[in-house]
Amino acid sequence: MGKILAARLARLVATLFAVSLLTFLLVEQLPGDPVTALLPPEALHDLETMERIRTELRLDDPALVRYGRWVTDALQGDLGKSYITDQRVADAIRDRIPVTMELALLATVIAAVLAIPIGAFSAYREGGRFDRVMSGFTTASLSIPAFVAAIFFIWLFTLKFNWLPSTGWNRITDKGLLANLKTAILPASALALAPLAINARLIRADMIGTLKEDYILSARAKGLRSRYILMRHALRPSSLTAITIFGLQFGALIGGTVVIETIFALPGLGTRLISGIYQRDVTMIQGITLFVATVYVVVNLLVDLLYLLLDPRIRRQ
Repeated sequence: MGKILAARLARLVATLFAVSLLTFLLVEQLPGDPVTALLPPEALHDLETMERIRTELRLDDPALVRYGRWVTDALQGDLGKSYITDQRVADAIRDRIPVTMELALLATVIAAVLAIPIGAFSAYREGGRFDRVMSGFTTASLSIPAFVAAIFFIWLFTLKFNWLPSTGWNRITDKGLLANLKTAILPASALALAPLAINARLIRADMIGTLKEDYILSARAKGLRSRYILMRHALRPSSLTAITIFGLQFGALIGGTVVIETIFALPGLGTRLISGIYQRDVTMIQGITLFVATVYVVVNLLVDLLYLLLDPRIRRQ
């Protein structure tokens, strides 16, 4: 396990280095100049002032020098300051990450709670009416982009029935859990559609093979109840692939909330990243991107370790 953990950590460091370098180089290619966003329109013709600000911000240093300085500071926990608002990037992330994390976590929970019974019962009733209906549902869920689902949910649950709000965010610490869930359930449901469909199909496919194993036939011959066989003997070995995918999806959802947060006007990392791109706020873009990539690779590392714990065959190998 020590060698496995060391290899995973080495891969994590290499991935974060590649992401940081690629992010820096891509941001460098964005059109415009960060200095122009700091000055009023009438001062844009004052070249001397612009050069002075660029020197103060050390934007006139070579790209590799600025990258090395940024990475060195990031390793010490300093992601820099916003050129536009003068807010520290770490503070902006700390203020907004609860919204994004809650959306990603809630979407993952919704997908898991629905995908497991759908996939298990579809496998148990392979080729039956329920299996065919759920097959159509998962196909439709995979075909509908999250932003289209979000717009449909707003029309249905806000405009037509007036059950849930379509914009804004209630923090748990301010108005309680129920008020918070009312503002989170629609965006989280829109994000959960694709993970739900993918994992329901994975669980169904794995369980169809598992239900044909000899030990399942033996359990049935002993007279054990079908529900007990499905949940106790068939689900665990059939859920290993789904667990891995859930981990990948959770990391992807953190970065994938950008469009959903914009549609629902939520104060998360996604909306801050979008505003940073519009303003060419270089340090904010780099800091948020690096943070999201770090969360993604750390979650994948934890999923790899969980996979080893759940499947002794892999551990022995």
